[in-house]
Amino acid sequence: VFFFHERYKLVELMGYVAMGTLPALVILSMVERAGVCELAVGGVFYVVGVVFFKSDGLVPFAHAIWHLFVAVGAGVHYYAIWRYLYLLGPQLQISR
Repeated sequence: VFFFHERYKLVELMGYVAMGTLPALVILSMVERAGVCELAVGGVFYVVGVVFFKSDGLVPFAHAIWHLFVAVGAGVHYYAIWRYLYLLGPQLQISR
C-alpha cells in the first residue's frame, strides 16, 4: 500500500476524508447526544486539514500544518471522550 503513495493520490485523499467523516454516522444511532458538538468540531479539523494535505509543495510547511490539524482534531475527540464518557460514565444509563 505504501509503495504506491504517489500513484494513487485520489484514493489517499478519499481514505483521509472517510476517516474524518464516516465516524459521524455513529451519531445517528446514539441515544445520548452529549458530546456531539465536540465530535463535529474534531471532524471539521480533520476535513479542513485536507486543504493543507493537498497543498504540500505549494504552501510552505503545509505537511506540518496538516499534522497540526490532525493533532488538534484528535485532541478535541480525546476531550469529548474524557468529558462525556470517562467523567460521566458512572452516571450514564444504557437503555436496551
